[in-house]
Amino acid sequence: MIAITGATGYLGRALCDAFAGRGLAVRRLTRHPDPKRGDAFFALESVVGAAALEGIRTLIHAAHDFRPLDEAELRRVNLEGTRRLLDAAGRAGVPRVVFLSSIASYDGARSIYGRTKWTIEAEVRARGGTSVRPGLVFGRTRGGLFASLDRAVRSLPLLPDFGPAARLFVIHVDDFTRIIGALADDAGDEAPDVVTAAHPTTVTMRRLIELMAEVAGARARFVPVPPALALAGLGALEAAGLRLPFRRDSLISMLNSNPGLDPPGNVLGVRLRPLSNATLQE
Repeated sequence: MIAITGATGYLGRALCDAFAGRGLAVRRLTRHPDPKRGDAFFALESVVGAAALEGIRTLIHAAHDFRPLDEAELRRVNLEGTRRLLDAAGRAGVPRVVFLSSIASYDGARSIYGRTKWTIEAEVRARGGTSVRPGLVFGRTRGGLFASLDRAVRSLPLLPDFGPAARLFVIHVDDFTRIIGALADDAGDEAPDVVTAAHPTTVTMRRLIELMAEVAGARARFVPVPPALALAGLGALEAAGLRLPFRRDSLISMLNSNPGLDPPGNVLGVRLRPLSNATLQE
């Protein structure tokens, strides 16, 4: 059986659906468990119940608490919660742990999100687990940052163009779930410490928005926005207490990608498809 934290989030739902489609048993670990589905309670700030991981062969940790805006609190909540989960997995004898990290995670990461994921990766590696660093996940279904961009494309008369520095590594949602599936299938066998799950060709944020507009039947109109100005504006709005669909820290991640990253086009036997008008609709 496979257990998934953050099972009601975008990637967690995608994984639950993919595993269910293969006829595999999944236990969703969530804040609002449905006993009829066999769910179990899980929250990063709470103790992990012994029954939550009973009989689990692969644990996929996809939960992340984005609510704290303060870096110290964000790191504390997510790091301590992950430690408790890893300790519980060790006591339950779970043979395979897969942590969903981020392409923004690397030594020297500029974003809070990237630094937090990097710190957690060290904990996972020390317990013999695998960290997967996906790029921006795209496809027919929308979620996370991709869903926020899609809403902006469909509703805003003008869209920001941050220039060629705002580049993204991307991965199709089906390729992502197949990579995680390959790790889950090999539970008990030796696995790499880190898996980079992103197509080797980067795309500018403007090009991504143009393709999304084509799929939506809309016309994208852009206004040049210097990244420094955008960061200052987003920071001011967040300091005023506003919850924004696109966070300052997300833009920092895009503007400061891992300089040494050179991902392969084939990951664990999964050939990654590039971003295009066609793959956006698959």
